[in-house]
Amino acid sequence: MASVNAADWCIICDKPNTSVCNRCKSSRYCSKECQHADWPAHKLLCSAFSKFDIGTRPSKDHVRAISFPFNKERPEIVWLHCPWHDDDDDDFPCQFPASAPIVGKDAFGRTLPVQYNPFLQRKLTDTIHILHRDAALIDGSLPNRSVAAVTATQPYQTLDWRGPILAYGMVGLGVDQVACKDIDMNDFRHVADHLVACGMESKPDIRRNVGEKVKGVRINCLGDQKMFNKPVFEAVEVPSTDPIFTEHETSDIAKRIELPIFTRRCRPYAKWANDEDNKIFQGASPFNNQPATFLHLCCDPNAKFNARTGSMGWGWAPMQWQNGAGSAIIVRQDKKPLFPLHAEALSRYCQYDARAILAHSMGEYAPEEPMQKKTALAMVCRPAFIISWYKLRETKRKEGEDTDAPYPYYDVDFD
Repeated sequence: MASVNAADWCIICDKPNTSVCNRCKSSRYCSKECQHADWPAHKLLCSAFSKFDIGTRPSKDHVRAISFPFNKERPEIVWLHCPWHDDDDDDFPCQFPASAPIVGKDAFGRTLPVQYNPFLQRKLTDTIHILHRDAALIDGSLPNRSVAAVTATQPYQTLDWRGPILAYGMVGLGVDQVACKDIDMNDFRHVADHLVACGMESKPDIRRNVGEKVKGVRINCLGDQKMFNKPVFEAVEVPSTDPIFTEHETSDIAKRIELPIFTRRCRPYAKWANDEDNKIFQGASPFNNQPATFLHLCCDPNAKFNARTGSMGWGWAPMQWQNGAGSAIIVRQDKKPLFPLHAEALSRYCQYDARAILAHSMGEYAPEEPMQKKTALAMVCRPAFIISWYKLRETKRKEGEDTDAPYPYYDVDFD
């Protein structure tokens, strides 16, 4: 690897022997598989980069940069004026961007230098600076929609980026870069990864390996359903190194029916998270996600209400999984494929079958004497779930809906 120019490495898996994107002639990939993995983010800028006329450079002091307008759905390619300045102390000239026309004068000097990509575990050859308003979170700045479009292409929680943001390049690493440089589409990939990575609470091994994907399901909340016309249960693929396998929550009911899963809440999309009064929601919270909520019903007979931990006690979902749950991703703990029909069957079983059993033990079927908790737990079991699974399949078949999914338990053959 050391003998290969770093600029020629694959931008997704860090392998050599690459070829460039046919349209932008900039991003490099070792295979069609890696190009496909990059496409969700790459397509947001590829066309604009391809059409940007490098021959219109206003002056030799202008460089190509990436602007992230807060009020647009995609980032843009712009010319950034970077005049040379002389340091009065040692007469040492250097370039510095005149960013005020794009970001605002109060963003002067507020930069995040990017010299390392944690997804690739690669040190970059040059420095990329991400410049933003330092007080964006407290000065009333609106959520940045173009950044949100980029970060939404990866299954990680991200920061609430606000206000206009600018990315530009400088030659070299270290702390004292001198000259600015044209930014390219490989740089855009590094910027996109940084915008995601700096919002992660911890950074386990998040190296990409496009050859190892786990089929999971995203359970979309009301906001994602209404704003983006997404289905309730959406098939997704996550890397086997995704943080969901190290930082997650679980489902007591799924464990009891021998189908253990990991769950992880998704950061809300700014387009609806800050527009809760939109008439499209008909007065309901866009964060509402009942299928995900009922997945997390507590089956610990000793659990009590605890405001500090968020526990609501026996038979209830924790506070964080109540009305403000938002969308969530779920995967099987054994990393075997989880299909939307599996997730729907599991959620429906939790909501309509297991919940009723737990409710009986809490006295909700008076004047009947509440069943003992141990009796309720015995009734929440794999055979009961399978009955629910067959009923759901039969209902969907009668309604002409798709039932194309394997049997939930892979140790049993099923046609």
